[in-house]
Amino acid sequence: MDFELLTLTGVKYRGVVAEVSLKTAAGQIAVRPGHEPLTTIAVPGPVALHFDDGKIQYFAAFGGLLEVTDELVRLLADEAEPGEDMIESEVKAALERAETMKAKAKSVYDVRKSRELAGRHAVRLEVAKLHRLNRKK
Repeated sequence: MDFELLTLTGVKYRGVVAEVSLKTAAGQIAVRPGHEPLTTIAVPGPVALHFDDGKIQYFAAFGGLLEVTDELVRLLADEAEPGEDMIESEVKAALERAETMKAKAKSVYDVRKSRELAGRHAVRLEVAKLHRLNRKK
């Protein structure tokens, strides 16, 4: 099936996949060819693109809208990063810094900002780990 992953900065992926799995406001979803048409809210989390040859490509996506039609599956995400671009040790260090910022935050704004940052890095770390484990197969 045809899949597009689009962000505010442009196309992150466009091509044929066997399955797309991601988190939505209603929970985890897997979309395969012949899926019922659907529009739903995507929440921050890993997006896994499964291919016919058994390979999987991961992205960290941050919010957006999933549209499933008879012809196309499209994820319009605020932001998305490919797992292959992430260095797990660097992402882990960034998450630790965000957690430290959160613990030291004094204002409501700083607490909210540091929570958002920690959440973002937690998603990125999950995707970096998935990418590493998938490479070992």
